[in-house]
Amino acid sequence: MANFDGELLCRTTKSEPHCFCRGCSMFSRRPENVPSFIRQVGGKLWKPFAILPNIEGPKFTIVETFTGRQEQGEQEQEQFIFWKRPMKEKLNITTDGNLPVCEITCAENKFWVTPLLSGGEVVTVNDVEIRDRTELKFGDNLSLGVLEPEKEGDLPAWVREEFGTFDSTRCLVLLFKRREYDFDLFWKSELEKERKKISNNEGDLNLENIEEKKETGFIPQLDELVVSRILSYLPFDDVKNVRFLSKVWNREALRVMKKKGYVKFDFSLGYKKLEDSTKLFRYNHEMQENPIPNWRISIPSIGLNCYQHEIRPTQGEKVIADLHWFLGLKTHNVTSLDFGGKISSKFDYDTQIRILEMCPTQTIQNFELGWRWSTSEASGQGYRFPSRIKFTNLETFVLSMDVGSYDVEGDGDHSEDCSSLASWLNPLLYAVKGVRVLILKCTFSPLLETFYEQAKPFQNLEEITIQRNITPKGLNFLNKLKKPLTKMNLGRFEHWTNAEYLEFGRLLSKHSQTLTSLKITLGNCVKSNTILNLPSFPSLKELYVNKDSWVEENERFPLQVSFDGGNGISYAKHFPSLETLKLGDNDIGWRRNAIGNDFIFDTFLPLGNGGAGLQVCKTLRHLDLPTDATLESGQLFARASEIGRMFPNVHNPWINKAREASENQTGQVSSN
Repeated sequence: MANFDGELLCRTTKSEPHCFCRGCSMFSRRPENVPSFIRQVGGKLWKPFAILPNIEGPKFTIVETFTGRQEQGEQEQEQFIFWKRPMKEKLNITTDGNLPVCEITCAENKFWVTPLLSGGEVVTVNDVEIRDRTELKFGDNLSLGVLEPEKEGDLPAWVREEFGTFDSTRCLVLLFKRREYDFDLFWKSELEKERKKISNNEGDLNLENIEEKKETGFIPQLDELVVSRILSYLPFDDVKNVRFLSKVWNREALRVMKKKGYVKFDFSLGYKKLEDSTKLFRYNHEMQENPIPNWRISIPSIGLNCYQHEIRPTQGEKVIADLHWFLGLKTHNVTSLDFGGKISSKFDYDTQIRILEMCPTQTIQNFELGWRWSTSEASGQGYRFPSRIKFTNLETFVLSMDVGSYDVEGDGDHSEDCSSLASWLNPLLYAVKGVRVLILKCTFSPLLETFYEQAKPFQNLEEITIQRNITPKGLNFLNKLKKPLTKMNLGRFEHWTNAEYLEFGRLLSKHSQTLTSLKITLGNCVKSNTILNLPSFPSLKELYVNKDSWVEENERFPLQVSFDGGNGISYAKHFPSLETLKLGDNDIGWRRNAIGNDFIFDTFLPLGNGGAGLQVCKTLRHLDLPTDATLESGQLFARASEIGRMFPNVHNPWINKAREASENQTGQVSSN
């Protein structure tokens, strides 16, 4: 088998054509295409069941329950693959339901299967029952379970065939194949997304004027750019290795992957289709040569409430034991950790805290906490973030928790108050108080409000991102920050009045000398005489200005923007270092209100008549405008040539086309 890993696939069928969305209480039609992880072999559909590494020593046991560390022995030597027995009550099982089905081992590049069952169950290889150790070859069919009762012998062939399809039937039908990576199928949608994203900036990579170089030499600027561009098409959430024919490019690719790649230890329900019980074991063996320092850990709910937990307690015990073993090795140098999962009980919370405590927090520089609280019986009492968890080298903290189902009052209703979580938040805030970058991605406003109230000034903070709507309490939190910021990325201004906009203008003045990146989304819940005064930003390189998309069609935007107390913008005075400018978005709100959009365009694109008094901003390199506005039917199409003259160093398809048309028209006039 030439050191190839093996993979077990189990029978499956196309899912139902409709699915129910609990969010909107409606049925929707699923895509007609088969999911990318489904494979078609021999006219039948198969899905991943387990991956078997070609490593001598360990044995992989297909079993129903986890026997525990004491009985299991050395973690490296036995790995459990779970299968829930159907119709277990009719089987003669005398070992508390823990009867193993079979075990698979690897020796001398061959895989071997040995039956371990009784009570009417059988193990077959290619429809032949086996009783002893038997070689398992690529392409073999492995069947586990009970023989079909005689009374079912007269059933139609298609019914008997479907017995091997679902876990609820009498047997499990597996196909043993060489492990494959179907990149064309798996990455097709991802590559299309990346292609569309990069096409907007296709002028960034221009190799026409690059002279030919020796193939074995490394050209720092060119090779780094080309390799980085190639890798930008790959979804780094899943990629763990890349190989180029050029050794030089290989080294550069590994460097980029270590920087941008992520290892996903995701045991949550959403990834169950690709789940197997050997994930951590395989990582420990496969990634020794090129370990990735960026991790994402997602732990499912393992609570006792059958309506809330995502996996059975017996499976959960194995997940926890594997993580304890894996993290207990103390050999991992992790610099970035995205830690999340679903919490449906106090047991879930305590379990995840214990695992977080085992993570190498001393080396972590970027930490994201993304728990999903989904419990109706918890009141917040007894939930505390341990003060013993310390991040000595932490630079970035991301809070992306979702507390949408949290019941603070304990009355069974969704809560609009998270103040009872203050005692939990305070130790967490103390643990991350020294961060340089803070990113708030929470979708639950009451939790953010509690965060704002409890947070003390972050003395070292240089960058702040608040993705969701920012309320007046959020503005008060920003005013607590003492150190001048270099980056401010803010969501939609919500419930702001004229007083908040005046205060925000003063806040921007406080940080104007140091800001290099600014993003703001202007709200529309104001009176028509409200003015936001922007100061001069001598160091600003990136500016993104958006507006509330929920404006009625043909309604004028009520807010006005002034610059240094004056009316018009002067790029030379107000933005002398600006390199990137983005105005608006491509969502449906922008597309339906051209009049409201003119507010943004007229403010930041002050065009002259026929070029008279036209500003010229030579520092700008990237201009991102809503696509519809630049089409022939858009409000900016007629002004494209003037925009091109205003920003002579911006190159993108629609501006280049406008420049070319203007030059051709000028040439025709001259010839006439």
